[in-house]
Amino acid sequence: MLVRIKVGGELVEINTDLKRSYLSSPGEAKYYSGRLVYYLLKTINNIPRLYGYIKGDPVNGWKETFERTFLTLLTSDLDVAKNWFKASYEIELPSLMIKGEVEEGSVSAKVELKEVPQLKEQGLRANFEVDSFYFSRIERVKPSIIPAGRVGLLTAFSRFLVIQYEKAPGIPKAFGIAAEFINSMILPQGFSDEINGHKIYVDQEENAVYIDKSPIQNAPPDTLSLLALKVFLTRATESEFIIIEDPEAHMDENEIDEVKKMFNETKARLLLITPNKTL
Repeated sequence: MLVRIKVGGELVEINTDLKRSYLSSPGEAKYYSGRLVYYLLKTINNIPRLYGYIKGDPVNGWKETFERTFLTLLTSDLDVAKNWFKASYEIELPSLMIKGEVEEGSVSAKVELKEVPQLKEQGLRANFEVDSFYFSRIERVKPSIIPAGRVGLLTAFSRFLVIQYEKAPGIPKAFGIAAEFINSMILPQGFSDEINGHKIYVDQEENAVYIDKSPIQNAPPDTLSLLALKVFLTRATESEFIIIEDPEAHMDENEIDEVKKMFNETKARLLLITPNKTL
């Protein structure tokens, strides 16, 4: 899958098939591009099968339904989070292209079909045939994002990091990228690890994350940053696409070497937003 984003005068192209990609230009445009990549991939990953919703001609009906569903999901994410910025985008898939724009309070999406199936069925079976044709050619990538401000977010929302049995874990979607990050990092009961010589664990009596004998919000920034990277990278699967802003933040050379090792060993594909292409 190719994702093209234009923010301001900067056009970038991300190939989600690559094991590692970079956004490295100066300024803030690279962060907006990376975050839009996240929301676009999340939208595609969340689109359900559509054959039960198609009306009229199976091919045109599928196209219109896909377009409407894509736009609804993307708009919902951006609107709830109030995460607005001005950008244009293209998503190129084997059988279709999605083009659109994002600006404050407005999202557009237009689908162009690159291939059209030769139908052998009619009615609901034709709808199912069309839906199967296109969905078999849509790569499902599960995105995650680790923002540059992860240390502050872990400090502020540490009490929401542990899975809850009596209520929904995490924080509301209205927190935007913060919620996308925290809610993807929920730690299970019994979690334990060692980072920089410190024991990081879930205290089951307190139902909270601790570093040694102190609440996790008291951990030094480098340890918190490494914790976030390690949790995401070590439990990722081949179908995951992790976007990491400023992966080297708060770290010395030895810690950066440890991060490089995690990058090489993770099963996920990575988009690194950093000027340091040696990572």
